[in-house]
Amino acid sequence: MSAAPHPTTVVLPEPINVSPLIRFGRWAALGAGVIYGAVRLHQIKEYHADIRQWQHEKAVVAAEEAAKKKKWLAKDEMRYLMQVVNLPFEEGVKQFGVTDLYKDE
Repeated sequence: MSAAPHPTTVVLPEPINVSPLIRFGRWAALGAGVIYGAVRLHQIKEYHADIRQWQHEKAVVAAEEAAKKKKWLAKDEMRYLMQVVNLPFEEGVKQFGVTDLYKDE
């Protein structure tokens, strides 16, 4: 008695013999693609590193300008407050404790 195959068994046909030249060509194409991808990735990384460096320098300059503007606004605000309170400049600087704002003057 031979056992009948299960009804859900998948029967595959015999594999096709592929020429060694075609097999070599496939592997060569795969290797060339991997090498090209690695080289291209290296090029893109260098390009984007330059862009990130430029963006960082731009952000540093913008932060410095914002800090200067903030200091100028604080100075103007203190001068206005001293005028409203009717304090002399030197006395107002000492009372408000803002001598660090006026060090360069």
